[in-house]
Amino acid sequence: MDDGTAQDALLVRASLERVRRRASHVVRYFYAYLFRHHPHLRPLFPARMEDQYERLFSALVHVVDHLGHPGLPGRLEQLGRDHRKFGVVDEDYAAVGESLLAAIRLHSPGVWDSATESAWIRVYGDLAGLMTDGARRSAAAREPACWEATVVSHRLHGDHTAVIRAAVSTPYPWLPGQYATVEHPELPGVWRPYSLAGGTAPDRTEVLEFHVGRVSGGLLSNLLCDGTGPGQTLRLGGASGSALAPPPGTPAVTLVAAGTGWAPVKSVLAELLSRRPVPRIRVDAVARGEAHFYDGASLDELLRDHPCLSAFWWYQERGEGKTRAADRLHTHLRGRRDWADEQVYLCGPVIFVQETAELLHAYGLPVDSLIRDPQPSSVKPRGHVSHAEAFLDPVPVNWIDPDARTRPLETPVTIAPGPPGP
Repeated sequence: MDDGTAQDALLVRASLERVRRRASHVVRYFYAYLFRHHPHLRPLFPARMEDQYERLFSALVHVVDHLGHPGLPGRLEQLGRDHRKFGVVDEDYAAVGESLLAAIRLHSPGVWDSATESAWIRVYGDLAGLMTDGARRSAAAREPACWEATVVSHRLHGDHTAVIRAAVSTPYPWLPGQYATVEHPELPGVWRPYSLAGGTAPDRTEVLEFHVGRVSGGLLSNLLCDGTGPGQTLRLGGASGSALAPPPGTPAVTLVAAGTGWAPVKSVLAELLSRRPVPRIRVDAVARGEAHFYDGASLDELLRDHPCLSAFWWYQERGEGKTRAADRLHTHLRGRRDWADEQVYLCGPVIFVQETAELLHAYGLPVDSLIRDPQPSSVKPRGHVSHAEAFLDPVPVNWIDPDARTRPLETPVTIAPGPPGP
């Protein structure tokens, strides 16, 4: 990064930090400006925009925080590829940039100046250029903007988790540990990431498997659990994510799966079992209760067929507190001393993953032996808020990182993604 680019990054970061506590107002003004001046773009967005507000500012903060990072260009090119599924074309990036500057300028009274505006124009132009490059390369490679998948089976376990298998007629490239974004025709414009639990290819048609945990108030998760059945057509975005299986030659692997974190673990496990020689594999499966092991039969079958595999089940027993299963797992992990040649692949709810990762490192697991996708970025405090601002915007927005399960910007440490979104 040269001096001019570095100075632009400093100005943009400082500008974004100043409006951070007004983020909810900034994003609402952004969309109001965008749809007022470019109404043809409104159909590209979902009817309900609440989640979209969160995703915009979180993604913006994530990108600005990583300006100058060597992994950012590849990440943005992938985002450009992914935006093809929304119908975004090159000209739309200019409209978005114009609206973004208008929103940040309005919410920076007294501190916005020509140097800051010029820095934003240059930085945004570079970012948009990388995204359009990624979209063009994807189109040149004849990659579909999205794939259609027809549901061939749907099983709802205990009213809390659906196992969905869907066939795609066009080859769908993916790797164990990755995820796909999914859209249901009854919720156009609402895409959520779900890990790929596996796939087969009977009769030249690839069948993909997804595990969907019900989320209270979730738009897509509830529809996939209750309003989806065989014959239903879903749309899939391209596979993303870098929490892949440990490299060939790894002698021992521990796979820790909590909840629907079993989905990517299941696909990684299948990859490991196909290797020769097969590594020593241990699976630690964690659930709220015994009834929440929604896909236990699949693991039982693998245990019968592969003597090299061992598995342990951790769940809340009657009379125990909600965290006791995780506590017992952590106690077991603390007692292990054989981390030197081991890789750990960890997947589950964010809090569980973060706590388990910290404990594993404290127990002696090297940082580069833990496989995970990055977790949602933490939110900085709002700082001082005036009475007027507190009245207008009383609760800090619970920003989430929509890209937390995509290609990391850092050298992968590897805790696999948490349960896919609602």
